[in-house]
Amino acid sequence: MKKVLITGVAGLIGSHLLDELLKKKYRVTGIDDMSAGRIDNIRHNLDNKNFKLVKGDILDKGLFKNLKGNFDYIVHLAASKKSEEKRDVLRSLGVNTEGTQNVFEFARRRGGKVVFASTSDVYGRSKDIPFREDSDLVLGPPTAKRWAYAAAKLYSEQVAFAYNKEFGVPMTVLRYFGAFSARSSFTWSGGHVPLFIDAVLKDEEIVIHGDGKQTRSMVYALDLVKGTMLAMESPKSDGEIFNIGGDEEMSVVESARLIHKIAHTSRPLKLKFIPAKKVFGTYREIQRRVPDLKKARKILGYRPEIGFVRGLKLTIEERKACI
Repeated sequence: MKKVLITGVAGLIGSHLLDELLKKKYRVTGIDDMSAGRIDNIRHNLDNKNFKLVKGDILDKGLFKNLKGNFDYIVHLAASKKSEEKRDVLRSLGVNTEGTQNVFEFARRRGGKVVFASTSDVYGRSKDIPFREDSDLVLGPPTAKRWAYAAAKLYSEQVAFAYNKEFGVPMTVLRYFGAFSARSSFTWSGGHVPLFIDAVLKDEEIVIHGDGKQTRSMVYALDLVKGTMLAMESPKSDGEIFNIGGDEEMSVVESARLIHKIAHTSRPLKLKFIPAKKVFGTYREIQRRVPDLKKARKILGYRPEIGFVRGLKLTIEERKACI
């Protein structure tokens, strides 16, 4: 029975990944400090003999020293997401850089292949659309705090390659594009889709930054999990970067209209447009974000199967039961 360590196990991707790994008879240890993850996401697995939950912070080196045994795979999902413009980002920078180095140092000492969850944010303002793994990365000015998340993740990608080249730690970098499910954080950090779903179901205004014409490629969380497991289990993924997500491109405002249509609330759609500068300050919103999935398809055999519309239907139905 192979052993897997998941950091951020109670989050959106971590909790779904836990479900799938347990189905495949893996033995899983999960780390989470519950600052972003929710115990409800994994509660149904707490009594599973093949799962152990360790509550702790990945910035704590002692946490890793106290972990018993070795692991075949380490899936590093724990992160501190984008902060609002007026909030301090030092915590985010620390978690996303020092925390990642702690994970790779653990892998160097104990062994195990690391699958590191990076982000599509690292592509920044690149005009090379769809984004390819070998595309140039174009970040904006450091005066806009929202670039801190992308910069930290990009630094951590370099950490991953350094441990691979200097110490022989097997690893794969996954650049995740947006995902959602009923386990999402239904706050600003969880992305626009969960927020829009809640607004529609609660008959509230959908707040849209700018004109809403900016496009995103969102996918149901299980499609990200599928790509993660393919990368984890495939020896062909070692030392590689892959885009993982959906490539169905849709504008933010059209996704709001689609969610309203699927929800069938019989109430009118309420849209509220806010100037992007008022929300983001000097940060300029990325107008298009869509991945090139050719590499993941060719090497991993990855294809998103659930898709955007079906994923919306699943999430809306589950969310209705919670509101």
